[in-house]
Amino acid sequence: MRRLALAGLLAALSAMPAEGQDAALTGYWQGKYDCAQGITGVTITIRQSADIGADGLFLFYAVPENPDVPSGCYRLKGRYDPASREVRLLSDESQWLWQPPNYVTVNFIGRMEAFGTRMRGQVQGPGCSVFVLERVPSAPQAPTPCTRAMNLSRVGDGGTGLAAVSPGERPLR
Repeated sequence: MRRLALAGLLAALSAMPAEGQDAALTGYWQGKYDCAQGITGVTITIRQSADIGADGLFLFYAVPENPDVPSGCYRLKGRYDPASREVRLLSDESQWLWQPPNYVTVNFIGRMEAFGTRMRGQVQGPGCSVFVLERVPSAPQAPTPCTRAMNLSRVGDGGTGLAAVSPGERPLR
């Protein structure tokens, strides 16, 4: 019985990311956030640089509980503090790639959970409250202006990995 428990523990530990690897921001993060327009779907594609900085693409879209939200996207900059696990994803109005009328950029300030698979925190913006993101293996489709600006290549190659859709189409969720 003790051998089985030890074998199970070793298997679980070997499946965990290596030290430092769990903290990496690079990849696709998908979830929801709440702001003045209501619950909104979001995918953030992040490419972390050699230091703690990062570049990314913030893509938002409608979700079943709020189907009238338009799609939009903008560039963002990020920072990650491995000691505190704090994540700061910031942008400004000059970074829009696809802007619906009356929408503004928002910032996400939060923490990455221990195994690097989830982030949660506060959204800084008009009428905003919280966000929750989970790491996902691939990104949804995005409007062409979003993908074109980010070079349409895989994250590991320095781009977004997003597939383009025409501006009238909604991204896949």
